[in-house]
Amino acid sequence: MDNPLLLIRNAQVYAPEALGKTDLLICGGRIVQIGRDLRPNLDGLEEVDASGMLAIPGLVDQHVHITGGGGEAGFSSRIPELTAFDLLSCGVTTVVGLLGTDSVTRSVKSLLAKAKALKEEGLTAYCLTGAYDLPSPTVTGSVKDDITYISEILGVKVAISDHRCAQPTKEELTRLAAHVRLAALTAGKPGVVHMHTGTGKNGLGMIFEILDETDLPVTPFRPTHVENVMEDAVKLAELGGMIDFTADDNAELTAGHLLRAEAEGAPWEQITMSSDAGGSIPIWDKNKKFIGMGVGKPDTLLKVVLALCEGHGVPLEKALCLITRTPADALNLPRKGRFEPGADGDVLLVDKELSVKRVYAAGRLLLKND
Repeated sequence: MDNPLLLIRNAQVYAPEALGKTDLLICGGRIVQIGRDLRPNLDGLEEVDASGMLAIPGLVDQHVHITGGGGEAGFSSRIPELTAFDLLSCGVTTVVGLLGTDSVTRSVKSLLAKAKALKEEGLTAYCLTGAYDLPSPTVTGSVKDDITYISEILGVKVAISDHRCAQPTKEELTRLAAHVRLAALTAGKPGVVHMHTGTGKNGLGMIFEILDETDLPVTPFRPTHVENVMEDAVKLAELGGMIDFTADDNAELTAGHLLRAEAEGAPWEQITMSSDAGGSIPIWDKNKKFIGMGVGKPDTLLKVVLALCEGHGVPLEKALCLITRTPADALNLPRKGRFEPGADGDVLLVDKELSVKRVYAAGRLLLKND
């Protein structure tokens, strides 16, 4: 059904704020009413009794290698692309795809095509132009034009402080950020300069120099993997910047990073978390020689949320913000990551261990595991 009528009853609802036992009414793909014991008189209404389950917003994952990452150890190390099921089964209903190290055997065009394919399968999908390489690989030949004219493209990917990156100069990064900001203003987009941040010598130092020496605001600069540069990340957050942690398969490790950042002064509302799903997690020796590789998985998001709640007493509504409303707001997606009238009907039904049982996107049932 193109415009489903759906009433989810009796769930413990987190919007992400805790609303208690509440009903959600979804019409035409959007939430139209939230309240207890709703009694709409609508033909064709489907009712779902979610007693014993939690209802949380569909997850917003802003760093996913939807076409697969890897490639640091030869052609056989290229990671296969993700499927819609890979994402939905972990609760991700809104995804931002990007490239990584390899922009030779992979392209922004194929990335864009994959985002469009995921949209056809019911997800909300965006992507970033660019990659580790400079000049940034694009669809149109221009970062500005990609962002301005292609609806799915929200910003640009670049890499800093890493032995694999293109070693961008301060001038190159300044000009790139300026182009992104101008295109974003023109197109009404967030204008993201999404920065892979490695363990290199300069951390986020170049960003601070740009902020000191130019009139560019802090808002476009979005470092990820900031567990690699904790002190700099906290400083950037204190300046009003967004910082993004990568959810590790060791959920307790990432939970510790997040709480440390907050304890050291990073406002919680400036912190997001993404999965790096489909990306390689290479292991290097002290001389930067490749010695092994893992693969990012989308299921790490809810695992870290559970670790925060069960291991550290963080309220669920606070932990959920990292992967729902906060990244949605940072990406200028006001209908995502929340339950309120007018928001998209992206709903996860999960058990108390945050295991995904059902996934609704725009009110349509896309996954059932109960």
